[in-house]
Amino acid sequence: MNIGLVDVDSHNFPNIPLMKLSAYHKRNGDCVEFAREGIIYDRLYMSKIFTESREPEGLEAKEIIRGGSGYDLENRLPEEIEHTYPDYGLYPELTKDTAYGMLTRGCPRKDHGFCITPEKDGCISRKTANLKEFWNGQKNIILLDQNLLACKDRSDLLGQLKESGARVDFQGGTDVRFLNGSLIEELRGIKVKDFHFAWDNPKEDLKEKFRLFKESKIKSVDRIGVYVLTNYWSSVEEDLYRVYTLREMGFLPYVMIYDKQKFVNQYGKWRAGVERTYTREQMIHFKTCQHMQRWSSSRSVIKICPDFNDYEPYAKWKRSGCPVPGDKK
Repeated sequence: MNIGLVDVDSHNFPNIPLMKLSAYHKRNGDCVEFAREGIIYDRLYMSKIFTESREPEGLEAKEIIRGGSGYDLENRLPEEIEHTYPDYGLYPELTKDTAYGMLTRGCPRKDHGFCITPEKDGCISRKTANLKEFWNGQKNIILLDQNLLACKDRSDLLGQLKESGARVDFQGGTDVRFLNGSLIEELRGIKVKDFHFAWDNPKEDLKEKFRLFKESKIKSVDRIGVYVLTNYWSSVEEDLYRVYTLREMGFLPYVMIYDKQKFVNQYGKWRAGVERTYTREQMIHFKTCQHMQRWSSSRSVIKICPDFNDYEPYAKWKRSGCPVPGDKK
C-alpha cells in the first residue's frame, strides 16, 4: 500500500500517532511518506490536536482516515498500533536523541471542565505503557502524560525513568497536590529537565504544597513555571493571590486565559463583533486578565513592578475608563 500522512497542525512538534502509524505500515512492507499533491494514495491518515487547524487542500486518496482530539474525542488507534515503537525518522530534527510518549492516560480532576482529558481518557490516571515502548536509549525523554503522579503505578513508572538515566521533561505537567516526602524522594532520583505545575482552582490553597517543593531543593524554583488559570471560575483578587503567593516563594507564575481565542486574535487584538457575544463586564474581566498575563510573564517587568495595580498599561487603561468594544465614542 502507498500510505500518506498528514500532520494537520504543523510540523513543529512530532505527532506521536503518525509516528506509530508510520512504523506499523513500514513493518508491513508499505510505502509511507508525508502526503504530497499529485499522488493518489491508497490510504491517507490525517491527524490533528487543535480543532481550529485546517486540513490542507489538493490531497487525494482512495481512503481517508481522520484522528486526534481536533476531530473528536472518541477515535483511538488500534491496540496493535498504539503499542508500536514510533518511527522517529518522520521528524529527525525534532526527535534527535529524544523520545516522546505517554506512560499513563486519564486524570481524576473531573471537575476541571476546561480540560478535555477526563472526557477523552477517563477520570482515572492509569498506566498504559512501559517506558521501553517509546524509549530506546535516547538521552532525553519528553513525557506528555496528563497526570502521571495520580497513577497508582507511579512508583514503578518513576523507577523506570530513574533507571533510564535520561533527562526527563514532564511536559504534560506534574500535579503538585500529590507531593509528599516519599514522592519527592522518588522524583529526586530522576534527571528532570523541567517541571510544569499548575494552580488552576482558586478554592484550593496549594501554598504549602509549593512550599514543600521549594524546601526539597530538587530544582531551583526561579526556573519553575506555574500556570495560573484565569477567566474561568475566579475573580481578579483570587488570580492575584495565586500570582503574588507564587512570586513570593520564587516561582514563575504564568497566567493562562480561558477561551482567549474567542476574545482576541493571534495578535491580541479584539475580534470583530466580540461585543455581540460578551457583556461589557465579561470583556473588562478578560482585558484585566490579558494585562495580568503580560505583566506576570515578564521577569523583568514583574521585578520592577511587583504590584499589578502599578503596571502602567493596566493603570492607563483603568484611568481611561476601561474601554472595550461597543463603548460609545
